Amino acid sequence: MRNCFRQNKIVLIFAIVLLALYASFVFFMYTPWYTATQLRFAYQNNNTTLLMRTIDLDSVVSFGYDDVTGDLFTYNSNMPPKIKQIFDQFYKLIKKNVCDGTLTMLDTYLKDDVWHDPTGTSVLKGRELGIDYDELLERSMLRNTSVRKIGSLIKDDNGNYIIPVTVADRYTDTDFVLELQLQKNTEGIWQITKIINYRDYLIHVRDLCNVDIASYIKDTKDRTTEYNRIFQGLQTKFLTMTKTIGSDVSADKRTLIQNFILSEIIPAYKSHEEYLQNVNVPAGALHLHILRLQSNAKTMEAWKYFAAGIGKNSKASLVKAEYSHQSALVLEQKVSDIINKMPALFVPEIP
Repeated sequence: MRNCFRQNKIVLIFAIVLLALYASFVFFMYTPWYTATQLRFAYQNNNTTLLMRTIDLDSVVSFGYDDVTGDLFTYNSNMPPKIKQIFDQFYKLIKKNVCDGTLTMLDTYLKDDVWHDPTGTSVLKGRELGIDYDELLERSMLRNTSVRKIGSLIKDDNGNYIIPVTVADRYTDTDFVLELQLQKNTEGIWQITKIINYRDYLIHVRDLCNVDIASYIKDTKDRTTEYNRIFQGLQTKFLTMTKTIGSDVSADKRTLIQNFILSEIIPAYKSHEEYLQNVNVPAGALHLHILRLQSNAKTMEAWKYFAAGIGKNSKASLVKAEYSHQSALVLEQKVSDIINKMPALFVPEIP
């Protein structure tokens, strides 16, 4: 009887201990420290499902959108207040569509570990909303930021719970500590809802890149001017050669135009490509340099299609030439925007 009582007492104590441990764990689950622990574990084990439980992605993307679109005008101090107000209204109008599309892209990225371009009926495809979404992503640094270290949970002077995360951008590889703010959701679970100093990070990286971009532009200015003069001269010759032709072009004339493109225009762009491939590019100017290479490649592609189309009187090749030409113009505009610090592809047309 005594042994039975002793055994029951042991079982009871064990049950109480288990219950206490369980209660402690449940209590711990509703603390910011639990979220911080989950975040670190998810990152270390590449567990995207667990990672998403620690983040209120809708809120993070929403706040992030405001920071990115606000950052667009950092270097446009001369913009009249009235014009800036129009831009601000424009970005507020398209915010929901952009954020919803971004959330869809993030969901796909977390599943495939690959950034896919918007396709199908997505309003982010092309310039459906009047913006260049790919370049907007580039400015957000979303695809170009890597995590180096997740720090310990802290409480700031305002009483906010913060997880410091050391990151580095792809271009300058410079460390920056982002401050992830935690808040309770409706279920009482703490989640990351905002990157407090996200805009500071964007401006920090942009300032570093602008130094390199200025150096890159200075170092390539003379050769770029020379090539632009060559391209302008070839364009003038081409326009003169094709000025009097109509829909009915003789075979000899087609051959003449085709030979001019193949023997003079395309070699000039090929020479420009070889020059760009051998340029010493500062890290922060890499995006600009890649855009220049892409623009040159698309322009050369357009001329090749045009040469094939004019030589064989192929409508299909001429259509491809026009498509490549339009793509090249978009890339050239991006280059111009970066050089002039004007995000023209992100703003509505002002009458």
